[in-house]
Amino acid sequence: MPLLAVDVGAGTQDILLYREDVPLEGSTKMVLPSPTLLIAGRIDRARLQSLDVFLEGPTMGGGSSTAAVMRHLKAGLKVYATPSAAATINDNLDRVAQMGVTIQAEMPAGTERISTGDIDILALKEAFGLFDLDIPEDIAVAVQDHGFSPDRSNRLVRFEHLTDAIRAGGRIESFAFREPPEAMTRMLAVKEYLESNGHKSILMDTGSAALFGAAMDPRFVDPGLIMNFGNGHTVAAILSEGKITALFEHHTSQLDPEKLRHFVSGLCGGTLNNSDIFDDGGHGAFIECVPDKLRSTLATGPRRDLFLQSGALKGAVAAAPAGDMMITGCIGLMEAWSRKEMLWR
Repeated sequence: MPLLAVDVGAGTQDILLYREDVPLEGSTKMVLPSPTLLIAGRIDRARLQSLDVFLEGPTMGGGSSTAAVMRHLKAGLKVYATPSAAATINDNLDRVAQMGVTIQAEMPAGTERISTGDIDILALKEAFGLFDLDIPEDIAVAVQDHGFSPDRSNRLVRFEHLTDAIRAGGRIESFAFREPPEAMTRMLAVKEYLESNGHKSILMDTGSAALFGAAMDPRFVDPGLIMNFGNGHTVAAILSEGKITALFEHHTSQLDPEKLRHFVSGLCGGTLNNSDIFDDGGHGAFIECVPDKLRSTLATGPRRDLFLQSGALKGAVAAAPAGDMMITGCIGLMEAWSRKEMLWR
């Protein structure tokens, strides 16, 4: 059964079309700009033309697109948004309005319409169609969902969900959803969008998809430490007997080699506290148990070389399952889809 796996990050969206009759290394792959970068570019082009903008569509990841909204407002131009699109900027819509965004359902005359969303299935169908390829019914998508948190730090809410998955067993099945938790509004938005276009979906977090994908590299020896250095976030985890047993998540931009070495040492030694990461501006840490000895250390993600070349990770190797680091998250999505399919049969 074919599968389209889409790993949506802060800088890129990494896409893998898996078909059983095609060797994985020869599968169709694309690395494209992330949706939030695309939306940001469209807002910026409207700003350069002195056009007000109207954002409509599903809630999606913010980051670059939110920064573009702020640049638009600072330029004295107007930003209108539907409630779902406005939630991309902040879960608390009163705060979004206070920023200067006008929240309304209808597009005002004379504005530039910009559609939001973490995945554009129509664009992907058109792109694949140019090469006589069809989009399969099953689609697995990874996004970094901070969770609905209008009155609390989204760092707290996000990490609580990661902790719950570890407590639920820590296996890949605990991190993948046909029916995402109610608070995971970004995952739910992707699910609803895909269903409306006739597709079945599995949703995962980008961090856990990358971790389990890296574990498919033949150089991973259990138990081991795996780190994913993303453009926005870095997540490090200990995997033992197919389960994540300890984990921390921080912002990549706030890490340096010395700090990383300190946090990794605490994680592997079982002494790292949640407050050590959270008080430093990260998301948190959770340790259920750690093995006496780790047998491998793997690093993946687009920012991995910054730390591999620093010498901060002694003995670490660069993970590249199926020979391609950029599809690590897609490999994790494939594995989750395979495991879940077996459970649902």
